[in-house]
Amino acid sequence: MRDRFLSQKDQLAVLINGHALDLYNKLLSLSVEKLGLPDHCLYYFRNSHFNRLFFSIETSAHLLYRSITIQNKPASSIVIMDYGAGVGTLYMLAKMIGCRKVIYNDFLEEWQFSAMKIAEAIDIRIDEYIVGDIDETLGVLRRKNVLCDIITSRNVIEHVYKLDYFYQSLILHQPQAVIYSSTTANFYNPASNIKHVLWHRKWEKVYYLQRMDTIKAMGLGIPDNALASLAKKTRGLAGSDLINSIKDYAISKKLPNPEKLYTNTCEPATGVWAEHLLTFSQYRNNIRDENYSIIFLPGFWDTHYVKAWKNIFARFMNRIINITGNRGIIFAPFIYVIVQPQTSQ
Repeated sequence: MRDRFLSQKDQLAVLINGHALDLYNKLLSLSVEKLGLPDHCLYYFRNSHFNRLFFSIETSAHLLYRSITIQNKPASSIVIMDYGAGVGTLYMLAKMIGCRKVIYNDFLEEWQFSAMKIAEAIDIRIDEYIVGDIDETLGVLRRKNVLCDIITSRNVIEHVYKLDYFYQSLILHQPQAVIYSSTTANFYNPASNIKHVLWHRKWEKVYYLQRMDTIKAMGLGIPDNALASLAKKTRGLAGSDLINSIKDYAISKKLPNPEKLYTNTCEPATGVWAEHLLTFSQYRNNIRDENYSIIFLPGFWDTHYVKAWKNIFARFMNRIINITGNRGIIFAPFIYVIVQPQTSQ
């Protein structure tokens, strides 16, 4: 394959390109169906990564190259955590390029099991697998006295319920880490914005009914004619926030105001957002530490579709993004959100 995962030609890019090609070939020939993965993990891997394998590894290569470049250290000295890694490719590529310590994280056991099976099938041994949310994960790192240089994620931050708590916890407990994330929830790309608004409306129909059931189950004597309004106005609330809001209404009859949330909605039991669309100002409000900065950069389009016309369009869009620089965010299918200590700039 003549394509390059990275266009740069410095030592780090050459290192990543070589191992990215090796990973591509290994995964391409892997009989993943024989690994005994749970059906939903197998389905996700095949449809979100294997069927777009070049792009999956390409995005991993870019995340690694960009974040390691910020830290200005050799890969061999980097401690990196792939947060919310699922069955992606970054954690494997990080190990292949020789990062000193690679930590895999996901919230669910079945994803960790699947990720480990895939990695071991191609003879990759990850240093640490952690299952849990941000508090559990940071607790493990603290007990093992691990400080990360890089904490990275792909399509994760748009699902985190309390993103301010997420970032502030990382800043407190992993103070030297560059937090380098990518997300397809790009508020400033008009097509992406419309897509997410429609996605939110679809899921809100489900979550609205779930909130309605929660209100009824609490048995607070809220009259039927008020149930619909309360279920509607508690959009974007989950867990104890939802319960407390319902209790407050039963006493004060004051409805919460979800309008500040745009069209965003989340699963009431877990708080997982249906891809939270945030403006840059909202992201900045999550970082309340003068010793850290947050910047945003445009991502790029996949140029390895099966259909030729899609690749022609994607290459054209990538040229536009390259020409327009940061203004290319309005054309980008995803964005990078980079939170970093001032000393790493």
